[in-house]
Amino acid sequence: MGLLVSPRTSLLLSPALAVVAETIEKAVVTSSSSSSTKDVLPKIDKSGRFCSPRAARELALSIAYAACLEGSDPIRLFDKRVNAKREPGYEFNKSTLVEYNHMNFAGDAVSTQTEEEAEEMLQIVERESAVEAEVLSAPPKLVYSKLILRLTKKMLVAVVEGWDSHVLVIDKVAPINWKDEPAGRILEFCILHLAMAEIAILGTRHQIVINEAVDLAKRFCDGTAPRIINGCLRTFVKIHRESNVAKPVEVQQ
Repeated sequence: MGLLVSPRTSLLLSPALAVVAETIEKAVVTSSSSSSTKDVLPKIDKSGRFCSPRAARELALSIAYAACLEGSDPIRLFDKRVNAKREPGYEFNKSTLVEYNHMNFAGDAVSTQTEEEAEEMLQIVERESAVEAEVLSAPPKLVYSKLILRLTKKMLVAVVEGWDSHVLVIDKVAPINWKDEPAGRILEFCILHLAMAEIAILGTRHQIVINEAVDLAKRFCDGTAPRIINGCLRTFVKIHRESNVAKPVEVQQ
């Protein structure tokens, strides 16, 4: 699979990441490395596994990103990771799923007044990082519901199906500095491929897909990536619509 696309620590940790059945949605106010905001905890089904579309997109992004780094097929990589045998003695603490926050975005730098405040903030960051590392490195079947695993594979199949045509679109809409350093923008290009596949092949409403893609960029990318990805996808939607209108209608004989 060709690349038109800097590794991010959390995704490198992960063989997993990540339509909804019955879900339990909880809102809490928590402190994060950027600020104290109202975060929505992940949706978890009755078996105690993630069951939200956001989890499926994170998992699909993780697999697509790893496949690009390895030069492998994302569908085969997904199957390999889902079916991999657990290491002897491995145990997964399901309580970390409740602590894991899909909406934990980076923000502006935070200043503290005392060393005690700085130490407390550091402990929060370290705890969040530990939770994220444990969840993202756990076997997918322990973290994601069967529904989400099926949805993730469906997304990856769509990514592969649309890859060649979407590379051409990305070449038109992506900024020059991204194309000049594709090896440093693999994650950003994977987000674009995932979103374009959802819109063009799976038929998900573009408003939902663009918002999700921007959130993924806020969570896992740096700098201006969310804004650029938003602009690229809006241009893609326009191109996609014009392309569909231009197609001749087949007349049934």
